[in-house]
Amino acid sequence: MARSPCTPDVANLRRVVEHMDCLSQGGFSEISILAKLALMHLETPHGQQHPDDLPRVLEMIWNKAEDIQDRINSEAETVGCNYTDEAQQRRREARHQAREADKGAQHG
Repeated sequence: MARSPCTPDVANLRRVVEHMDCLSQGGFSEISILAKLALMHLETPHGQQHPDDLPRVLEMIWNKAEDIQDRINSEAETVGCNYTDEAQQRRREARHQAREADKGAQHG
């Protein structure tokens, strides 16, 4: 599927790119800090006695990564330049069609 070319004005494009840079720097810094803290936690007796803290930290990292991904994509979308994984879209559509077929088979 062909995409239409991006046609935002330069000032708007600059604003969006700067905001995306801000989002990435802030979000990835938080991810880095969480990962470092988790590793430091494992270097202490308390951390070794409480390994159940790590799944929570991993969940926080995962959530932060998804949030930043969504926010950056949203910003790119405002100027018509967001990345679209066409293979992922085809898989999503195939999943949707399979679910609809299953619903039809159950009711038919």
